[in-house]
Order: sequence, then structure tokens, then C-alpha cells
Amino acid sequence: QALDPLWGPGAHNYFTSAILDALPDAAIDELIARWSAKPTPYSELHVHHAGGAMGRVPSDGTAFFHRDAAYVLNVIARSPDGAGFAEHANWGRAARKAMAAYGPDTMYVNFTGDDEPDKVRASYPPATYARLVAVKDRYDPTNMFRLNQNIAPSGITVPEPTPH
Repeated sequence: QALDPLWGPGAHNYFTSAILDALPDAAIDELIARWSAKPTPYSELHVHHAGGAMGRVPSDGTAFFHRDAAYVLNVIARSPDGAGFAEHANWGRAARKAMAAYGPDTMYVNFTGDDEPDKVRASYPPATYARLVAVKDRYDPTNMFRLNQNIAPSGITVPEPTPH
């Protein structure tokens, strides 16, 4: 509940993310430039240090494949009342795209509001995505649980990923 005041009724929020291999000086400069260009003081850039215990689990041991990543960037574009939200979301997309140059150009699906099938598919390596589809085929073949970042069962057509 400590964060509840930040997420009040009527707020519009856009989330996206990028997996980062490193944070060289150029990446830090880019983060500062993106932070300085944010269209609202409510928007945020979070850099989460990865590795440690997370990195000791085999990358194919769970749905989260990018266990060898050095960092995960979480981009949050916010408008407390929806005013100018399209501009805020565009800032978030641009920040993500610029920072994706410092990694494999993929996202951490839990830090994204993009629920388009191609974005979800691009968040997983092909073998991991295939495993998740097999789980959907077995436990949810009709795609009843299809909200948010959906993995569709194999009987439902999903577009191929497009570059972010």
C-alpha cells in the first residue's frame, strides 16, 4: 500500500522494458538524456541489477530466459489524469528503443504494457515460447486466460514478431 498514492484513479500508465547486457558510459549518457526529456515528472526509468541467484538457474529452467542479463530496464510513462498520454507513451517507446541497443533487443514481459502478440512473442526465445505454447495447448486450449501478455495456444494464429 505504500505506493498506492502514486497510482491513483484516472492515472494513465504505459510500461515497457529492455534487457541490457551492460551499462557503458554511452548507455548512462543515453539514460540521462532520456530522463531529462521525459514529458512529465511522473514518468520513471528503473534500472534493475540482475544476476546473482537469478543467474544460477538454467536459462531454460523457467519462462524467464534472460537470466544472464546484467540489467533489466523498466520504463514507466505516466500521466496522472490522461492528459498528453500519447506523448508520454511515445517517450517511453523511444527510451526503450534507444536503450535496447545495449542488449539483445528483447523485453521482460512482466514490465511491459504491450500486449500485442508479436511483442509478447519477441519477449521469449523461440524454444521458450514453444514450451509456453505447449503448456497453453495442454491447460488452456481454448485460450480462456487470454488477457494481458497472452501466450496463445497453437490453434490460434499469432503474428510473427516485428522489431521493437
